[in-house]
Amino acid sequence: MADKKIEIRLLTPTARSATNPYKYQAEVNMVILRTTTGDRGFLHGHEACSVVLDAGILRIIPGDGAPELKAAVLSGIAQMDDNVLTIITESAEWPEEIDRIRVATHREELINRITKAKAAELDDLKKELRAAEVLMAVGALPSSGVAHEK
Repeated sequence: MADKKIEIRLLTPTARSATNPYKYQAEVNMVILRTTTGDRGFLHGHEACSVVLDAGILRIIPGDGAPELKAAVLSGIAQMDDNVLTIITESAEWPEEIDRIRVATHREELINRITKAKAAELDDLKKELRAAEVLMAVGALPSSGVAHEK
């Protein structure tokens, strides 16, 4: 008997085209993503729900011996319904799409700003730093092999 799969639909503003509105769409075994309350995994048969995403690494486990895919997702929402996981985010980047030098420079600037920041600025700077660290982590990974529309 074949593995039971879920469909993932990853939607970003920049990925829309006339032929395919999704940055990524496939049937997979499992998806793990970072929510505002922690990591959450989705498998076939998962209850219907909506969650708010936090900056984190989106992990897609295709199954059938295919390698795990990872992308940086910085915010958004995800909805699971009838074995379809729809992720709507402002930004999702595969490792090969991340300019590691730019992100590293930005991260260092944020660290410097945090050390000099007043209390009111700290929360926003910490969120930006978390996003930069997620981009650094995913940018260091091997290429996803996912085709990209330009």
